[in-house]
Amino acid sequence: MATKFYYFGFGSNLLAKRLHLQNPTAVRVGAGKLENYSLDFYFPSKRWMGAAATIVPTKNDHVWGAIWEIDSCDLEHLDNQEGVHEGIYTPVSVQVYCPSLNNSIDCRAYHLCKQPQGHLKSMPTEKVPEERQPSLTYLKTLVKGAEETGIPLDYVQWLRSIRHNSKIAEYFEKELELENFHLQ
Repeated sequence: MATKFYYFGFGSNLLAKRLHLQNPTAVRVGAGKLENYSLDFYFPSKRWMGAAATIVPTKNDHVWGAIWEIDSCDLEHLDNQEGVHEGIYTPVSVQVYCPSLNNSIDCRAYHLCKQPQGHLKSMPTEKVPEERQPSLTYLKTLVKGAEETGIPLDYVQWLRSIRHNSKIAEYFEKELELENFHLQ
């Protein structure tokens, strides 16, 4: 019997179809809320054509995401997907509250090795620099995944409002069936 671990996906891995591309054993446990962190974007991803998501320690803020149970045989795949071997992301252990279980779960998550400075939520939308803007495709992936996960509507609305760079990553648009998914 394979051992399992819990994973907190807050970026593209909110969407089951995305996570299952490289981690077929993943089973969604439910929505999860990570306290005292904020969602931000920073790393210039070539495959996504914009900034990738990260979590940043931030008092009095929170990040919603998906809690997944994954077989340990997929851990290497997840690390590779997140670019751990390239020094892009580093794994961290975080306590995530799962409302459906009414319990906190110790989850593996990833944050960028090089974290952004300043708080994204405090920036006026028009002042968000391009290096902190996800592509339209990436943001659609997050919003579709958040809806699929059952994340609270106010957080989904906030995700929809994040400034993006309008770029389309054709491969992911097709692979993740995003062509007919709209942010508004």
